[in-house]
Amino acid sequence: MNRIKHIKHHEIDFEKWDKTILSSVYPLVFAQSFYLNATCPHWDALIIGDYESVFPLTYNTKLGITYLHQPPFTPQLGVYGKITIEIEQLFFDYINTHYKLIEIELNASNHLQTHFYKSKTTFIIDYKIGYKFNQNTKRNISKASEHQLSFVQIPENEVLLLSEKYLNPFLHKGLHLPKGSIHLFTELLKSSLANKSLYSFKVIDEKNNLQAIAHFISNGKHTVYLKGINFDKEVSLGSMHLLNSSAIQFFENKCDVFDFGGGSKESLANFYKGFGALPLPYSFLKINRLPWLIKLLKK
Repeated sequence: MNRIKHIKHHEIDFEKWDKTILSSVYPLVFAQSFYLNATCPHWDALIIGDYESVFPLTYNTKLGITYLHQPPFTPQLGVYGKITIEIEQLFFDYINTHYKLIEIELNASNHLQTHFYKSKTTFIIDYKIGYKFNQNTKRNISKASEHQLSFVQIPENEVLLLSEKYLNPFLHKGLHLPKGSIHLFTELLKSSLANKSLYSFKVIDEKNNLQAIAHFISNGKHTVYLKGINFDKEVSLGSMHLLNSSAIQFFENKCDVFDFGGGSKESLANFYKGFGALPLPYSFLKINRLPWLIKLLKK
């Protein structure tokens, strides 16, 4: 009989946890311990058996209420390991019983049906299926070549400095992320560096001027485009097309799936489709059974 155990953070066997994540149908970096330890440092775990099925509890507490939330930069959590509808139902019943507010994303291998779910989409390249750049993408890559732009991997000792100088201002002013989220982003970069999972690239011109920068995290099976920015928007030199196409080719023999980490916006979806990426739907679970006054305060 399946029995769920709620394991506190300090009791989690991270080696067993990561082994389960990496043996899952979708072995996503988001659910690995090094990733969660950075974006939600106090997370707990739900476990069935000897880590046969697992579910991260990314909780927080506010106004005396403990709730489940989606940590910044951390999509697609939910059930990993052995998954059946019955197992998903067990986890769902547990969190629905213990938390009055739940706002989390589930990975694409979770298929339990409930009216609390809404659909979201990311775009991926499955290297086994293959990919093909469209004409617009090819034109922009050629434009980058004509302007003598180059794709370069950033040395580890320069990653954090360049990111803080060029990417953090975009996260703050462009994406309007709070300082706390930007701090977690830096912690994620540090954790990924320590885990030998971070790959950072830049695009420079012939005078060594920075035209684009981006971070990718990879576990040898799943690679995700984390965040990036380009600085040639006004003149459109094709730097972001060069960066992404080169990264796709870089990881082709290093993992199974390249994940753009989003695509709900039409403009981004079209950009990703240009590289041959296909949509991968997954679910967002939202339950709010808070008292009406607390709901009002939450708004």
